[in-house]
Amino acid sequence: MTYKDFEFKANLLGIERELNISVPFENDGVKTSKFCPQELLSGGISFIPAVNGESESEFVSDCRRQLEAMEKTDSSNSLMEVHIAGLMDSVMRHLAQCGRLIFGDLLIYMDIFSLLLEADGFEEDKIRDAYPKILREIIELFPDFILNTLDLSPFKGGHFDTMLLIVIEKQNKKLIPTEK
Repeated sequence: MTYKDFEFKANLLGIERELNISVPFENDGVKTSKFCPQELLSGGISFIPAVNGESESEFVSDCRRQLEAMEKTDSSNSLMEVHIAGLMDSVMRHLAQCGRLIFGDLLIYMDIFSLLLEADGFEEDKIRDAYPKILREIIELFPDFILNTLDLSPFKGGHFDTMLLIVIEKQNKKLIPTEK
C-alpha cells in the first residue's frame, strides 16, 4: 500500500499550526476511513474490509474547507470545538447546496475531521471514541436530511442507523466497569 503525505497550515486558536496527514493512496484516490467503525462501511457484513475515500483533489478541497472554517472560529473555544466547527461548516454547506446529505458523504466529512484531529495531536483512541458519537449528534440535528447511500431513503431508522447505535452501545459497554 502506498501512502501520500499532505501538509496543511492553519492558524487555530491564535497559533500557527502545521497539520500533516498521511493516508493510503491508490488509483488516484485517497482512503480516508482510518477512524470510521467498520460496521458503518460494511453494514455489519465484514467478509472483506470496507474502505471509504475520495479523489485526491476532493480530499485536499475538503481538508482546506474544514480548516478555513476552523480558522474563523472564536478563539475562546476549545481545540475540539474548533475542529467540530470545521466539520459542521462542511455539513451545513453541503445541506445548503444540495438540500440533503447522503450518509457516505457525511462519513467522508467525518473522516476528514478525524484525520485533522490526528494531525493536530489528538490521541487515536479518543478520535475512535468520538467518531460515532459526533456522527450520531449530526444525524440527530438533521434527521430529515440525512439519506442512505444506496437507495436515498431516510437514514433515521434504517439499517446503517441501527449499526451506528450498535457501535455506540459497544463503546458504552467498554466504559462501564464489570465486576469480576
